Amino acid sequence: MKRTKTALCTALFAALTFSANAQAYPDLPVGIKSGAGALIGDTVYVGLGSGGDKFYSLNLKDPAAQWQEIAAFPGGERNQPVAAAVAGKLYVFGGLQKNEKGELQLVNDAYQYNPTDNTWTKLPTRSPRGLVGSSGASYGDKVYIVGGSNLALFNGFFQDMVAAGEDKMKKEAITATYFNQRPEDYFFTTELLSYEPSTNQWRNEGRLPFSGRAGAALTIQGNALMVVNGEIKPGLRTAETHQGQFTNQGVQWKNLPDLPAPEGQSQDGLAGAMAGYSHGYYLVTGGANFPGSVKQFKSGMLHAHKGLNKAWHKEIYTFNNGKWRIIGELPMNIGYGLSVSYDNKVLLIGGETDGGKALTSVKTLSYDGKKLTVE
Repeated sequence: MKRTKTALCTALFAALTFSANAQAYPDLPVGIKSGAGALIGDTVYVGLGSGGDKFYSLNLKDPAAQWQEIAAFPGGERNQPVAAAVAGKLYVFGGLQKNEKGELQLVNDAYQYNPTDNTWTKLPTRSPRGLVGSSGASYGDKVYIVGGSNLALFNGFFQDMVAAGEDKMKKEAITATYFNQRPEDYFFTTELLSYEPSTNQWRNEGRLPFSGRAGAALTIQGNALMVVNGEIKPGLRTAETHQGQFTNQGVQWKNLPDLPAPEGQSQDGLAGAMAGYSHGYYLVTGGANFPGSVKQFKSGMLHAHKGLNKAWHKEIYTFNNGKWRIIGELPMNIGYGLSVSYDNKVLLIGGETDGGKALTSVKTLSYDGKKLTVE
């Protein structure tokens, strides 16, 4: 039994269907937010983040399949790593984890998972940039990475906070100094990075023609890259969107229109949004921001999200004919999960909802240009 409602989409209408039948895929064994994963063939892999050092796999082709726990990640628990698949293997880079002093620190190591024998291997390499808040996807025989936090600055902040101990005034002074800076003073990564497993080499693929980002939605389909929003400094997002194209002369970029604001709301950009392709249509949804932060920043407040509450979102956007449209909503707010494109659907795996609660759900989006189905 299905129920249908009509959603207003910036002066256009799209049919939105919520399925009351059993969901297409089983829930995760544990809630996983700020983790990482990728699709290899018909099997999706996801882990880390709030899942600790655990990783799980699911055969999407088998309707009776359940999530299977694979070998534990040998690099320990970590949040916000980057993951992508190349030539049938899974690669995991960087992340944020506590050291022996209890300090949160960005790490820049790299690991490979081989599904054939269920083994992890630490690779003899380090990323040339901090890979927290970075977004990765594969194209050909390389992993491409956009954005990321500055390793030295972020590690220094966390070290200073731990060194301050219980001194509240000292911690407040450190925090005030840290957040009262311009976006460019955080030195987010502004190069397009690549890693080629076959040669174990990192490469600078050129400077991005837009500001450094953290938590941007990145997808690669065919020879096109899509980069949607992300933080331009801690607590401040942007509504900017961009498209790149792989050519013989490297990646050629162009700016796309800003993501539109939901009716009656401001558009403060999104970090942790989830994206993919369905029937050739690009979809992006979810994410979180601080409503009012852009207004405060434009008024001269460098600590743009000071005094504001974090909000999670559920609007579903599509990009077509050079324009963004809102075509519906998820049944709940969501962000910071894994999204993959499979069988003309976008899977939203895990993530978090209001208040940062980790999710076990696996949602699917399907859109054919007329009807949007959420399961």
